[in-house]
Amino acid sequence: MAMGDRSPLLVISLWMCFGRAAAFTEPYVCYVLDGILFLYGIILTALYCRIKVNNARLAKAKISKSAKKSPEESIYTGLTPHATDTYETIGQKK
Repeated sequence: MAMGDRSPLLVISLWMCFGRAAAFTEPYVCYVLDGILFLYGIILTALYCRIKVNNARLAKAKISKSAKKSPEESIYTGLTPHATDTYETIGQKK
């Protein structure tokens, strides 16, 4: 079939129908994608805040535990200082 057999009116009307159909569905797709991104942002924000609150709670609990310890239970219990220097100087002659 040659292009000359089709009437220009039919081609224009089909072109307008397809253009209108494509333009009709695009906003709905954008709205759906915007809704998905909005929910995604809310979920990520909630999870981030949950992590921050839990970390703050754990840090507060750690501080309160360390404050309750007696001085004998500190980190450095059982450690003794070195009696000699780690580095010794080699005999210097002047």
